[in-house]
Amino acid sequence: MTRLPILLINLDRAPERLARIKERLDARGLAFERVAGVDARALSRAEIERHVEGIGHWGWMTEGEVACFLSHRKCWRLIVEREMPHAVVLEDDVVPGRFAGEILQRDDWIPAAADLVKLETDLKPVRLSARASGRGETFEVARLHSSHYCAAAYLVTRHTAQRLLKATERFRDAVDEMLFVERSALCRSLRIFQMLPAPFVQEHKHADPVSRFDPSGFIEGRECKDLPRRASHVEALADLAQMRRDLLHKLAELTGRRRTVVVNFQ
Repeated sequence: MTRLPILLINLDRAPERLARIKERLDARGLAFERVAGVDARALSRAEIERHVEGIGHWGWMTEGEVACFLSHRKCWRLIVEREMPHAVVLEDDVVPGRFAGEILQRDDWIPAAADLVKLETDLKPVRLSARASGRGETFEVARLHSSHYCAAAYLVTRHTAQRLLKATERFRDAVDEMLFVERSALCRSLRIFQMLPAPFVQEHKHADPVSRFDPSGFIEGRECKDLPRRASHVEALADLAQMRRDLLHKLAELTGRRRTVVVNFQ
């Protein structure tokens, strides 16, 4: 068994967030390496245009979304350059659950087929394989068969990190849209698993009243966006594709191969 390396994304201008997440992870016995996040305030228009290839599903990417995506790419590059078999990528607004420490002290639970393992929850229904691919005393790991937003806590293998770097040299949607939302062709090509209960959740989804967050220090930012106007035939094709996926999910549930659950945080 090997302790999993943890790469934590944190902006240079948010030392208070680093102190808070360090306290949380220290309490769980989790060591981490800080990765300086790409700051949206420092991005030039030329740099944004070099990476963003066009309008995405939710409109043009905000500067914060671009910076967040580039921050995750920094982590993937580190994994590849250092030849890590796998690593956990965290954003600095996560809350670790009570079993997070013991889970990340070992790697024998990682499914051999996994490209990514999602370690957080959006607290909304998702579809999973009926059969678990791995278990521990306090958790199970099952194949994820639906969208599951957010990319604040996940495990990625070196092979997948290398593949993600090549596939996202240019992009048009936020990093979680690319990795964990079904309409993304990249997402559909990945073998993604979900840990449940999830050992991490983001602060703004956590019910703990002592969780305090300052949106100005967010890696991604929370800028408002206007939805793009899309050609009706493009929308129709996208809707048909999703209807087909939903139908296949339902058939898989009826035959006992999949289940719909809300992944709890613990």
